[in-house]
Amino acid sequence: MDKGTHFHNCDFQVHTPRDLRWTGNKFGVNEDQLSGLTEQNKFEINQQREQFAKEYLQKARDAGLNAIAITDHHDVVFAKIIRKVSKEESREFEETSQFEKIITVFPGMELTLSNPNCQCIIIFDADYPDNDLDSVVNFLGLNPSNEYLKNHAQINRISQQVVGDLNELHLKLDELGYCKGKYIILPNVNHNGQSTILRQGFNEHYCKMPCVGGYVDGNISTETGYQNKINGGDRNYGEKAIGVLSTSDNRNEDGSGFGTHSTWVKWEKPTAEALRQACLARTSRISLQNPELPLIHISRLEVTGSKFLSSFVIEFNKQYNAIIGGRGTGKSTILEYLRWGLCDQTDLYIDDERKTDLVKKRESLIEKTLVPFDGEVRITFIVNGIVHIIKRNSKTRVILLKIGDNEFQQVKEEEIQSVLPVQAYSQKQLSSVGIRTDELRRFIEQPILSQLETLRFNLNDNEKKIRICYNNHLRKQKIQTENDQINLQVKSLREQVEKLRQSLIGISEDDQKIISNKQIYDNELLIINQIKRDFEFLSEKTHEFIEFIKRYPSPISLEGELINHELIKEIDEARIGNFSKIKVAANNLQNLINESAQSKLNELIIKWNELNNSFHVQYESSKAKAASNQSQINEIQRIEETLKTMLDDLAKRTAVITEMGNPEVELITLRRDWLQINRNRLRLLTEQSNNLNILSKNFISANYSKSLDTNAIKEKIMSAFQGSRVREDKIQSLCDAMKNSEDPLLTWTNILDEIRLIVESSGTVSLTDIPLLNSSGLTAIHMENIKEKLTPEKWIELALSEIEFNPDFRYTTNNQMGDSIQFAEASAGQQATALLTVLLNQPGYPLIIDQPEDDIDNRAIGEIISNIWEAKKKRQIIFTSHNANIVVNGDAELVACCDYLESDNQTHGRIKAEGAIDSKQIKDEITLVMEGGARAFKLRKEKYGF
Repeated sequence: MDKGTHFHNCDFQVHTPRDLRWTGNKFGVNEDQLSGLTEQNKFEINQQREQFAKEYLQKARDAGLNAIAITDHHDVVFAKIIRKVSKEESREFEETSQFEKIITVFPGMELTLSNPNCQCIIIFDADYPDNDLDSVVNFLGLNPSNEYLKNHAQINRISQQVVGDLNELHLKLDELGYCKGKYIILPNVNHNGQSTILRQGFNEHYCKMPCVGGYVDGNISTETGYQNKINGGDRNYGEKAIGVLSTSDNRNEDGSGFGTHSTWVKWEKPTAEALRQACLARTSRISLQNPELPLIHISRLEVTGSKFLSSFVIEFNKQYNAIIGGRGTGKSTILEYLRWGLCDQTDLYIDDERKTDLVKKRESLIEKTLVPFDGEVRITFIVNGIVHIIKRNSKTRVILLKIGDNEFQQVKEEEIQSVLPVQAYSQKQLSSVGIRTDELRRFIEQPILSQLETLRFNLNDNEKKIRICYNNHLRKQKIQTENDQINLQVKSLREQVEKLRQSLIGISEDDQKIISNKQIYDNELLIINQIKRDFEFLSEKTHEFIEFIKRYPSPISLEGELINHELIKEIDEARIGNFSKIKVAANNLQNLINESAQSKLNELIIKWNELNNSFHVQYESSKAKAASNQSQINEIQRIEETLKTMLDDLAKRTAVITEMGNPEVELITLRRDWLQINRNRLRLLTEQSNNLNILSKNFISANYSKSLDTNAIKEKIMSAFQGSRVREDKIQSLCDAMKNSEDPLLTWTNILDEIRLIVESSGTVSLTDIPLLNSSGLTAIHMENIKEKLTPEKWIELALSEIEFNPDFRYTTNNQMGDSIQFAEASAGQQATALLTVLLNQPGYPLIIDQPEDDIDNRAIGEIISNIWEAKKKRQIIFTSHNANIVVNGDAELVACCDYLESDNQTHGRIKAEGAIDSKQIKDEITLVMEGGARAFKLRKEKYGF
């Protein structure tokens, strides 16, 4: 685990069997039995108490607690016993890496004061010595009962002569060397009752007390006046805000109060000073609910070998991490290693010149500091509880990824980027990307990337279908045109053969009739063949379906962990049964089709074949009688053969058209879907742009109402119209009309429809049929030129070309007046501050920035600090910084201090210290190496109170 601060679920008012109102076993003797106690009796009592402590701690553990304070009235007997047992258990849990089972025990007491007439609890460091606890009891003039008695002494108020008031209590305790800085006093601040310091007439005591926090029994009241007092909004109470801790006041052996009224408190080490800091920074360090923490975070960075920092490991905190140190001590190098290991693209969204410099700089860093030492960057990344481990070797450039309990597998950079994306910025990069539309769009698109990817997938799928459908449409048109030509030829040939038959001479009227009936039989044959083809086609498609259905049901494993195993198994069996029925039905359908060939239909066809064969015998006989007409007969036979071939071909073509269905109607539907998908995309971007405005605290606005990128469309139209002599101003006019319309997307699709009408028309298109093109100044001559140059293939490419939306980004200079300027016209500091505000208000993947203070306006530091406090609940932050305010007043959970290995030798660096800003070593490092370190701590105390 990292060395920074972490939240702990705490109950800071827990009683024991010595309490006078305890419910449960007592573990001790009465007053009259005390003199008869033997050492064996004492040993047995101690054993019983330790067993109770183990069970009591387990009950706290079961309730989800991480820490408790034992606060019996004026008594510390059980506090020492329970803490002793906890320490023994904790050592075992640490050895077995069961850290989640550790219960921290703070020793303490509940005090009843005479002045002010209230109760308070005093809590000491978790490792406060037992002897010093006893010394404090004696110092306060308390008269504790014998440690082996069942109950502690009767509760008498601490005399005003001993403790004049809360100020005097602090002063006296601070005079004790063994006590100063190792305790915290929390008065009772219940909304009502005779023990609270917030009752009527006690406001002067509240104003003057040095206490920074208080406790309540049970829930904290939500009454407005009460909340106003504890949050510093009541002038009568000195506008003094305090941290308030909810406690259970548990007095039950079964621990039934545990977890009912606990408070989450953040600390690095369990000390009274940490509790004081938590009360002072109550917004950041105290939570009455399970605190909101990032679900996605980098937990560990390990570099196995490097030139400057050698081998090192950093365990990152889930929340705010600050890497500090003098210039050149390796802060930026650590971030670059981290970004390189995560395959973060340095060159994204920056101009070509800087792109080259940044790429070269990173490659140079890796080549010079890692490759010679065969250095490997290893990163542990937690995503929703699943551990991902990346190993990237600098020499081989092989990237390995392990997800959960699976084995390492080799992956590509883009796969890491998709699975474990981060938002990262190098020094001064944030202020340099603000003017780039691509980067601003990324701020909108990043949080909705999965939805946009789904829409992009749907769009790609739609485009594939449109291409197929349009090709079918063109093919159908072509076949239909060819069929029209064939039908024309057939008509001519039929009239020719009929004329030839009529011109036959020297044959009887009956023979003449037979010869005339040949065309009718030929027509009937076309019908019979079409019926046969229908069944052949159906049989073919049914066979294809039977072969397809053989792949199903797809295999499903029921070996994994399932809660409803029997029900899932039953569902799977039903699935298999349904597929079996479908297969049977498909086979039955095939059999039914096959049986059709043996059915009455087949009998009727056979009957017709018999009639047809009989007719052909008659027909051939009749033709033979017309020997004097041999030349006509030969021509009739030639034409009949030609007709047979052509009619057969026509039937096949007609079958193909039938199989195609109606691609024209389908194309209309698909293009309507294309329009709707893009509208959905625009709607999603519009909604997110509104969210961007909120996230930036109204500094940035993005208008998508006229955002269709008509410049890109213009280039595509010009390319498609190339050679048609349509001037650029005409196309510009068309694009202007599109952009200024109520629905630019719909207008674009209508323009495409008009262009298609020209491309596919067989004749001249009326200008009234193409109002949009006509209104932009395109004439009939232009239309003819377009038709000549623009093919259907080019039209479909134009119609399916990707469209983009480029919103109008603006920077708000005056929220009240609504004044704004183009975002590109804002200063670099304004841009960077606005963008950083967005980043800090966005939940998601880790945010990594190298020295953010280089980008932002100093006047905005205070606002940025406030944003950091909220941001670290929703996303992990990893900053390097020289600005102490960002680190100190941002209340970094973990500070890593970089320094030279030897102060007089700047060729090697190290991570000198890690911890929270509460740590004296970290404080000293901040004061020593950071700009304004001492002033930052002063500001922290004056402005933020801690």
